[in-house]
Amino acid sequence: MQTSTKQDEVEPDKSGWVGWIQIAAIIAIIVIAMMMTAVLSSGGGREPQAAPERAATPVQTIRPAPAAHQVEVALTGSVASPSDVTLTPQVSGRVIEVSEAVRAGAHFEPDEVLFRIDPRDYEVAVSRAQASLADAQSALEQVEAEAEINRAEWRRQYPNREITPLAAREPQLSAARARVASAQADLSQARLNLERTEISFPFRGRVIESRVEAGQLVSAGQSYGSVYDIARLEIIAPIAPSDLQRLAPAVGRQADLTVGESALTLQGEIVREGASLDARTRFIDLFIEPASADALRPGQFVDVRISGPDLDDSVVAPASALAGLNQVRIVREGRIAEVEVIVLDRVGDQVFLRPFDFGEGVIITPVPENALGRRANILSGDEAAL
Repeated sequence: MQTSTKQDEVEPDKSGWVGWIQIAAIIAIIVIAMMMTAVLSSGGGREPQAAPERAATPVQTIRPAPAAHQVEVALTGSVASPSDVTLTPQVSGRVIEVSEAVRAGAHFEPDEVLFRIDPRDYEVAVSRAQASLADAQSALEQVEAEAEINRAEWRRQYPNREITPLAAREPQLSAARARVASAQADLSQARLNLERTEISFPFRGRVIESRVEAGQLVSAGQSYGSVYDIARLEIIAPIAPSDLQRLAPAVGRQADLTVGESALTLQGEIVREGASLDARTRFIDLFIEPASADALRPGQFVDVRISGPDLDDSVVAPASALAGLNQVRIVREGRIAEVEVIVLDRVGDQVFLRPFDFGEGVIITPVPENALGRRANILSGDEAAL
């Protein structure tokens, strides 16, 4: 019993100093780790070394050359008439004469009579209106004579008094004058209706279609065909807003016109622009007035070539030089940089730019997006071809 008691006293002492040893070992490990971290952070007392610079990016460059250039836009348009005029009589009657000029496709001159309506009923109406006017004028003269007699009698009886309107027969005079004016208007209308029995137009035109025949009974206000004014034919050419901007200002510019079917060539002038964009194509219409429209017909297709402004102050470069809509990559002080430019015109694989500072040259080969700021290795022509 005594021996086991001593053993029990020794065991707690042993476990106590073992615990202290473990704690000391942990602390030592932490201290060593902290020291190693500090040494690594300070580079072990050595100077830090810069990361090696990336290799130079190989590029091919050009030097944009000054170039005089005139903007030119090619379009396709069609001949159109602003509006067709209906072949509509203003009076009714039977057709007694039809001109050969009123046939489909025929030409007619200003005020040329295309067809005539029987004028006899309208001649009778003129005679009646003349008789009515003569009667109204006679009645007016009678009332005027009576009024003059009344005024003389009034002056004799009442020399110091002003005559009254009723005694001067002013109401009767007003009514008689109104009847004369009405009769004159009836006569003017009758004569106008008689003139309208001859159908003509005040312009030189061409007949699109006609349904008028001799002996036919026509009604006022009814259409019997259509015509158009040759002088008002125009070319309508849709144009993209970007191309319209290249021509600005477009109105007044000359255009070379070639009619595809006949190879006819003529000159024209842009007279106006459309007021809105086409909802489907998003194009704007240009309206071109041809110098001579005699040989044109509505519906014909026309090739249009418009000369725009002269670009005297510009430089030319390959289209591959553009890195975006208006950016180019250049080499400046041996490194790749990006600058914005003003694009004046694009023709095929060339672009015309406003002059700018392009350093040692404009890069025309693709470069990575992260190449900006890197050194550039400008290749010679032979190297670029390899």
